[in-house]
Order: sequence, then C-alpha cells, then structure tokens
Amino acid sequence: MDERAGELRDRDGRDRSGRDADGREHGERLSALDAVFLSMEAPDRHMHGGSLMVFDRPTGPDGPEDFDHTRFLRLVRARLSLVPRYRQKLAAPPLPVGNPVWVDDEHFDLSYHVRHAALPRPGSIQQLSEYCARILSRPLDRDRPLWELYVIEGLEDGRFAVLNKTHHAMVDGRSGIDLTSVLLDTEPDVAPQLPSPSPWSPAPTPGAGQLLRDAARDALRNPAALVTAGGRLVAAPTTTLRRAMSLGRVAASMTRATLVHGAPRSLLNQPPGPHRRFAIQRIALEEAKRVKDTFGTTVNDVVLAAVADATGRYLRGHGAVTDRLWLRAMVPVSTRAGSEQHALGNRVVSVFVDLPVFEQDPIERLRICHEAMAGVRSTHHAVGADFLIGLGEFAPPTLHAMAARAAVHSRLFNFLVTNVPGPQQPVYCLGARLIGSFPFTPLTATQSYAVGLTSTDGWLNFGFTADYDTLPDIERVTGYLRDAFDDLCRCADAVTATARDR
Repeated sequence: MDERAGELRDRDGRDRSGRDADGREHGERLSALDAVFLSMEAPDRHMHGGSLMVFDRPTGPDGPEDFDHTRFLRLVRARLSLVPRYRQKLAAPPLPVGNPVWVDDEHFDLSYHVRHAALPRPGSIQQLSEYCARILSRPLDRDRPLWELYVIEGLEDGRFAVLNKTHHAMVDGRSGIDLTSVLLDTEPDVAPQLPSPSPWSPAPTPGAGQLLRDAARDALRNPAALVTAGGRLVAAPTTTLRRAMSLGRVAASMTRATLVHGAPRSLLNQPPGPHRRFAIQRIALEEAKRVKDTFGTTVNDVVLAAVADATGRYLRGHGAVTDRLWLRAMVPVSTRAGSEQHALGNRVVSVFVDLPVFEQDPIERLRICHEAMAGVRSTHHAVGADFLIGLGEFAPPTLHAMAARAAVHSRLFNFLVTNVPGPQQPVYCLGARLIGSFPFTPLTATQSYAVGLTSTDGWLNFGFTADYDTLPDIERVTGYLRDAFDDLCRCADAVTATARDR
C-alpha cells in the first residue's frame, strides 16, 4: 500500500492510505459532495450504486473450464492493496463539527465482503436480474467498509456474474480505479500462481477525542483549494473575477430553470419504497455510431433519443398521455482531469436535459436531443455547477445535510441517465471474458426510475433501476429500447441508401 502513497496523495498533503505527510496516522476526511451522499440515505433510499458484470465461461490451457471461487478469492486478496479505501470504514467525530473520516478497519474480514451464490442451472438473465435486485435492495453496513461483491454461478452456457455494490460516498463511476477494475486483465492468460497478498497492518482507529480535535483543526485551517484559488486571483484578478461572475450567472439560470419550473409529474415520480427491480439490455455500439455518423450527432445524443423513446413507449403502455410531454433527465458529468482520473471520491456535476418523450419521429427526436446537449455544452452549464460544488467545500457539514435533504425531496428532475465509458478492448477475469457490465443506480425521494449505461468492448450495456411496487414490469423498457434503436438504424440506413442512389 505504501508504494502507491505518492499516487494517492491528496491536495492537503494527506495520502489516501490514511497518513499525513508528516507520518501521523489520521484518516482522510470525506469531501462535501461525498458527505451529501451519506446525508441523502434513508431506509427507503440506499445511496449505493453497483454494476452487474457477466463473464463468459473461463478458458484454460486445455479449453473451457469451471469457475474456481477459491482462485477468485486469491485474486481479490492479491490486488486489494491497489485500492486501500476498500479496507477502510467511516468514523465520525462525536459532535457535528466536521465530516466523517476514512480509517482502517482493524477487523476487516474479506469473507464478509465477498459472497458466493449460484442460480439453479441453467440460470436465465431474468433470474439473474431478480436475484441482483434483491441484493441491491439491502443497505450497506455503515460499521464496515462500504462495499460488497457477489460471485454468482449457474448461468447458461457456463457463464458467471460478479455483482459489485459500493456506496456513492466511496467512489464514483468515472474515478477510474475501484476493486472491480483491478480484478480485470487485458490478456486471457494469468499466471497459474497468483502473487501473494501484500502485507497489511491497519493503522490504529482514532478515539472520539482525536476525531473531535482533528475535525476542529480542519475546520479552522484554510483549505489548500482556497490558497490555490487565491493564487489565481492574484495572478489574473480581472480574468478570474469575470469568470466567477459568468459562472455565477450560469448557475443562477440553472437554479431558476429547475426550481421555478420544476419537472412535470409522471408515473416515474412516485416516492419509492425500499425494494428495487433491475433489468438489463445490450445494444451494439456500432448501431449508435452508425446513427450518429449519418445525422452528425454524438453517441450520447443517440442514447438520450433512444431512452426518451423507450420511456415514452413505456408510459403510453400504462395509459399515460404523453402529448407534448417533456421529461427532465439529470445527466451526471465527470469534472476529473489529468492526474485526478485515478482518484477515489466524487468529482461529478449534473446537468439537466429536457427529453421529448412525446415525439415519435425518430429523426426529429434525435435532432431535439442533439440541440439540447449542444445548448448545455455551449452555455457551460456543467462548469457552473462545478463552481457551486467548489463553494460547498467551505460550508459546515450540517448545512450540507440540510441542503441534501431539501434537494432530494424536491422534484427537480424526472429520472437519472448515466453514461460511463469503459474499456473498448476485450478484458478478462481469470481467463473469462467480460461480455457485459450493467450499472445499477440509486433512486431519490421522488424518482422511481433510473437509467445507467456502461460501454465496453463494442457494446452499450444498459441497466434500468426501478421501484419494486411502482414499476413492476420494468423489463418491458428493455424491449422498447431495442425497438427505439431499430427505428433509428432504419432511418440511418434509408438516408444512406438515398444518398448512394443519387
């Protein structure tokens, strides 16, 4: 773990193994945004995300072979040192003077976090989705490191799956490094004998008095970010102030647009209960690229247009009137850059995009989505939101909790759409090729529906999360999504054929 300390050094001189630059053993404090995810959690709202990774049957030197769970555990142990956070839990000061800190779990038990399960053979995708939904409906234990991993055997054709469940306060979808990513290899062959795990000795857990003193000290100490911002202001005060004023205007316009107008009421916006449903669908990335090349858009525009169509079809199938109905999607955008790409924690902002679920002309719907996203980019909405998050670092943690609870009980948007790029080359786990990675996303107080997407190895992998009672037939959306892409591809092929015949 110490050999990666330089890579994981934080801005205030504290490395992510939990030691300050002067060698004292203190935990890294939760950022303002990470603390918000903790504050948003409730018995019926679990703020963990996850991914369902489906693997082909493992292949060894002599051909196909069965999955070896014991070997998988050895792999996890061997690579756990690459993600020190996964052996850490949260410790909060006894008074609300600072956010919780990450400290080493002196009683860390890998067998608690890595579970082994099997479906009745041959397990179908529907059975797998239902099993995952039950697991994802349970909260994580706040007294332990905030993650769980489930290895699921018994799938058709000798396949197996790995369900990753991690709290959003711990790592976001664009951070680059989490446990599941370090378990994957770019080559199918791995050494028969995995390396021995790196020695690990947990740092002592600070007592209540130490936690309180550290929180008070951090509250009084000027953050490094403030010094950096001050340096920029001295170097170029006019430019910095002009940019701040511009960002403030953008942020204010975003706030007015969302708070004044709000999002329309729909079937998707019932208060969720504690239980979830989960459905998955794969679409070839080549289809989205063919459409975007034909009409001069982006892959993300094509995805939003298809999701808007599938969602509209689902609502109409339930008797909803969608004439002139626009649903507001919240689209998280990563603000990481350069050396921050492999850091843990959340550096994500959100933009709001109104989707025309009423529009049944595929080309017109794609044009509207393209113009909506182009407007977001041209007005720097994402940058404006990041500016507000930066200001949040200086507010007391109790204000963050209040703001989070107020926001989560507001109807600012109708549903979430996440789009996270993954590796576009084949990747393997112990000789088994990854054939799909499907995200699970949390629901807020007024949302019963969310859409996640991960692109890997030439495929768009969609995961649909829904409240168990509100949307009992969420699997129908996966078929509607397939229909939406078919319509877009037919339009693209027709345009290409017409141009060729001229």
